[in-house]
Amino acid sequence: MTLTTPMDSAARIPTNLLTGFLGAGKTTSILHLLSAKPANEQWAVLVNEFGDVGIDQALIEGDSPEDLAIQEVGGGCFCCTTAMNLPVVLHLLLSGRKVDRLLIETSGLGHPAGILDLLRQDHADKLEPRATVGLVTPSDLRSPGMVDENLIFRQQVELADVLLLNQVDRAKPGEEEAFRLWAGGLFPAKVHVDAIERGRIEPAWLDLVVERPHRLVGFRQVADVVGQGVLPKPEARPEPCKPVRFASPQAGGMWACGWVFHAEDRFDEGSLLQLLGQSRWVRLKGVFHTVDCWMSVNRSAGGMDLRESCHRRDSRLEIFAADEMDWAWVERELLGCLDRFD
Repeated sequence: MTLTTPMDSAARIPTNLLTGFLGAGKTTSILHLLSAKPANEQWAVLVNEFGDVGIDQALIEGDSPEDLAIQEVGGGCFCCTTAMNLPVVLHLLLSGRKVDRLLIETSGLGHPAGILDLLRQDHADKLEPRATVGLVTPSDLRSPGMVDENLIFRQQVELADVLLLNQVDRAKPGEEEAFRLWAGGLFPAKVHVDAIERGRIEPAWLDLVVERPHRLVGFRQVADVVGQGVLPKPEARPEPCKPVRFASPQAGGMWACGWVFHAEDRFDEGSLLQLLGQSRWVRLKGVFHTVDCWMSVNRSAGGMDLRESCHRRDSRLEIFAADEMDWAWVERELLGCLDRFD
């Protein structure tokens, strides 16, 4: 992992989404970040509340410097019901002042992936999305059906680059370890997983990115993970139409390879599924930015499962094959699935 620097996008404002279900501690976390920010920087806060009464904005304003720039969008998720208000709110928030970072507190019942899409599509000239921080709590993890069945919770977890167990001081014995085991097995892998108390997010985590590609794993490790369909997370910074490839040695009669594509690369869904549906693959798992949506693909002996995904960091694919493969050929085929008329 590494940190992005101001030179990466000097003309745009670093922007972080903070997500989490109801009661996850998002407002407390923002207050902590504001108290811990560099003294010479001016940060702004945009609060999206599901209701019409601006409680979170009032809480932040009450514990922050008088010159804090803060705006609220209430009455629903602003990627849906209040999307038309966003340009006006951003103009009010950012115009006429120096802003070094924008923090966006998303609604606990909103659609954070849609918010990030909106920022990238309509405000890419002003805002530079950085790490999305997701908060979960011990009560979330022990609530029946939350992890496996609650769609909003699952979307928030999928989108997070940095996933944190907040309120760890309220965890029962073994719950922090269970969280780390669960979070470490998520696909795609998170940039950072940690546990915190009282919303004490490290400001440096806001700029964490994945950087260097490295070799996958050794012989025994590959054999161990084939049955799980999980490879250790790659560290990679691909460029548009220039994916990063990472391959492992042959192990246990299996060959494995993975790719990470830039988030701006969009795949033609039909061509992609035709390639991934070939019988030569024993196991594959991926998430892709297609022309119409973001999609996860999970293929095993039982068939291929497709579903919408809230992951937005990049597109990535992991393949296991029973025969030795020309991975450069596979990469050319994947590049051939990219939509060239975007």
